[in-house]
Formats: sequence, C-alpha cells, structure tokens
Amino acid sequence: MTKKGRAYLLVFGIIFTYAGAVFAIQISAPDYPIEPDKFPTNCPEDSINCSLIAPNHHRSGNLTEIRINASLLEVMDEVRKWVDSQSGTSIIGDWPEQTHAVFRTLILRFPDDFLVQGFCDDGDSVLYVYSKSRLGISDLGVNKARVESFAEHMANVEMATSECV
Repeated sequence: MTKKGRAYLLVFGIIFTYAGAVFAIQISAPDYPIEPDKFPTNCPEDSINCSLIAPNHHRSGNLTEIRINASLLEVMDEVRKWVDSQSGTSIIGDWPEQTHAVFRTLILRFPDDFLVQGFCDDGDSVLYVYSKSRLGISDLGVNKARVESFAEHMANVEMATSECV
C-alpha cells in the first residue's frame, strides 16, 4: 500500500471510530423527558457527577432553593431563556412548572440532564435545580458549575416584582 493510501486509511479509521463512539454514547443514553412528578429529590450520597439545589442539596454551594419574588410564569420563562442561551442544549420536556434540558459536550456529545422545577410558596416563586451526567462517574465539575452559574443568573436577573399564585 502506498503512503497516500495508508494516510487515507488512517483518516477513514479515525472518522469511523469517532462516529462509532458518538453513536454508542447516544444509544447508551437516550433522551427521555423526566416529568414533573418524577423530579429527582436527591443525588447519590458520594456522587461526583450530580448537583442538586433542593432540601437534600448536593454539590450546590449548600443552596436549598432559589427564591424569587415574581410570578412563576415569568420565572419559568427566564429559565427557558437561560437554557436557550447556553451552547449545546436542547429542551426535551417543557411543562408550566418544569423544564428538562439536555446539555451535550462538544466533541463526544455526552448528555447531562438539567431540570428546573418551580412552585409557589408564601407568595414567592421557588426553584429546585437538578443537573447530572447520564454516563460515567465524574463530570469534572461541570454540573456543579452549571448549577451555580444558573443560580447566580437567576439571582441577578431583573423581573417584575409580583406575588406567585
């Protein structure tokens, strides 16, 4: 085989291997929307690929909730805007009180689930946030950073003050 032929074979092998890896990842972790009544209430205790802002918080800077004095409709619209502004995301489940998005890594397209659930409590909109890698045992800190970035955004966004009903 010629040197040029070996180079073509090598390039083809790399492309085939990459496509096969991405295909295997997608088959191993298909998209299934998590409905509001199935919102995860905890992360595995020793998990390093899951973050949760909720009463059983995990890798979230000890946040147990995000509380905003605005209508739940406006708050959930802002949640969707933030998700849409992030690269590599798609919303796979959307209800008035919950949004389920998937974040995918750039090269191998590993999926991370990102859920935000909202409800009214004492006139405020309250958000719980869950972010977890579907595959692997570590997320290299990505989900923790994502949850903290989202919480910071929601704390700083301007919304009309109103009672949540």
